[in-house]
Amino acid sequence: MDRVRTGIDGLDQLLFGGFLRGDAILVAGAPGSGKTSLGMQFLYNGITQYQEPGLFITFEEFPQRIYRDASNFGWDFRDLEEQGKLKILFTSPEVLQQDIVRDHGLVNEMIAEIGAARVVVDSISHLHDSSQGPGGFREAVYGLVNALKRESLTSVLLRELREQEEVGSGPEEFVADGLILLTREYVGGHHMRFLEVLKSRGSPHIAIPSLFSLGEGGIRVLPPFQEPFYRFEEAVSTGIPQLDDLLGGGIPYGSAYLVEIDANLHQDIFDAGFAKEALEAGDSFMRVAGQSDEKSRWRALMKAAGMEQMLQKGLDMGEVTLLWDGGKDDTSHHSLETLREEVGRVCGVASERRLRIQADVSRLFSLLPPGEGYAAFSNLTALCRGVDAVVLGVVSPPTIPTEQLEKLRIAADGIIRLWTEGSYSYLQVVKTVNSARSPVYAINQVPRPPFIDIVRQ
Repeated sequence: MDRVRTGIDGLDQLLFGGFLRGDAILVAGAPGSGKTSLGMQFLYNGITQYQEPGLFITFEEFPQRIYRDASNFGWDFRDLEEQGKLKILFTSPEVLQQDIVRDHGLVNEMIAEIGAARVVVDSISHLHDSSQGPGGFREAVYGLVNALKRESLTSVLLRELREQEEVGSGPEEFVADGLILLTREYVGGHHMRFLEVLKSRGSPHIAIPSLFSLGEGGIRVLPPFQEPFYRFEEAVSTGIPQLDDLLGGGIPYGSAYLVEIDANLHQDIFDAGFAKEALEAGDSFMRVAGQSDEKSRWRALMKAAGMEQMLQKGLDMGEVTLLWDGGKDDTSHHSLETLREEVGRVCGVASERRLRIQADVSRLFSLLPPGEGYAAFSNLTALCRGVDAVVLGVVSPPTIPTEQLEKLRIAADGIIRLWTEGSYSYLQVVKTVNSARSPVYAINQVPRPPFIDIVRQ
């Protein structure tokens, strides 16, 4: 797709690269929300970064005021005008409506003179005030947008929201190709600014309220997600390739990750894939605190993954250990000390191989005396780091006391959350070693490995 980058940090990330060329984008917000600043920055970046001249049409500010406001951000609009890269037109809605429909009007001449590729209109709310009723406003908006599209301009149309007014019903919102909402909300007793892309016709976008700041250099958007700072050269696969990509390649050796999953989702979607990857890679694998029918359950999972014979071979060779699996042979006294001993023994046996440990943390808490569950997980993570192993713990948050759950989250190097809300299930990466934090993605369970499909926009 031919995209027009805004050059605004964070906004292009929400737009998957920028606006589609030739689109009309509506930016709506209350007075003082930052609409005009966004429009000016869109033009300034277009000229200085992408060699795309621009036109600023205003119904309420004299050019001198525009120069002054732009200079507050370090943008010399007067100089850009003198260079023939920018035009500022101060006019009235009535004059613009008459001029824009002409083949050789003033606006058309300005566009041709500088070869404009971008335009900002501040603001189309004045069209509403000058129109005769809803029908007249609708006609004025359609006429303006169509005229700008005819000139192959990518346009940003600013709209001022009056007190208590909400977006979603005006004709300009239907004719516009994109819609961005700017709001101010109280956070910790202070006003904070938020930007949300509500619509981007024909193009993917991330519709999530994102904090933004107005300072030197203009607007900076801070989306509530973070691409991995770096991708691991060597990492353990979760068994779900799409998730590995969100994590920056997988889970690095020497770390412990926690999967929080609610009761409406079955943890098999993690169990089978993680074990399969360990067996195929030749790592030793240990499962801690499985269900009462753990061995038969694992055979069924491995059979579904085509790994039944490899599982049996691993069990026979001591490369696969099911610790506290709840079977009739598991007569050990469940205590923190015996867990240390058993895991230490396996770590010693597996010294020639790297080790992957998978723990049902909720069941671990239920097997141990009160207060020892967190200590057990903490010991697992310490042992894992000592032998450069990997721990993947799966937990159902409601089964763990709140204080203990928070301590688990602090101890974990990474956190992946899965939950059901309404009729759908969702996934989000909220913590990793390489600082990755993903948006919320819908997930779909499928019958074959990797048993889960992450629906990315």
